[in-house]
Amino acid sequence: MKTSAYNNSTAKEVVLTAIIAALYIVLTLVLAPLSFGIGLRISEGLNLLALYNKRHIWGVTIGVFFVNYFAYGAIDMVVGSLSTLVFLFLGRWIADKAVDQITKRHTLKIDPMIIKYIILTIVFSLSMFTIALMVLFLDASAAFWPTYISMVFIELLSMGVGGFIVYPLSKRIDLTK
Repeated sequence: MKTSAYNNSTAKEVVLTAIIAALYIVLTLVLAPLSFGIGLRISEGLNLLALYNKRHIWGVTIGVFFVNYFAYGAIDMVVGSLSTLVFLFLGRWIADKAVDQITKRHTLKIDPMIIKYIILTIVFSLSMFTIALMVLFLDASAAFWPTYISMVFIELLSMGVGGFIVYPLSKRIDLTK
């Protein structure tokens, strides 16, 4: 049976997406006391992979979908994964545009990818309002602002730690493929 280059490339894309999803799931579950106890998901650092290849957005989103079953169940599977999908695409777009504008005006002395990391981390952390609203919907006794602010700080920390892992890894492994 003859296979086409298209089928091989499609299979490779699916496998690489599945690896990212599995990595997100494993990291979250292995570190469950942090992930579900205080909400510090080291796996959220994988969000930074979105800056290297759009395919990684799908892998992280699928990982979030399955892991969120253990957080708030079906509603979190939908709200959390849709929020991840939308804000990773949006954050990637904003980071790309911002770095393009900065490099047109200035010679950068630091790696532009670090600027993209910072921008994506801020955008994604601020997007936690969607999850805070979901928590408020599920638990009417929850207060929005304290919930939101704590989620923003935890997300900043999660993605910050992730940056210290993903960035050096990106120097050894081509994450664009």
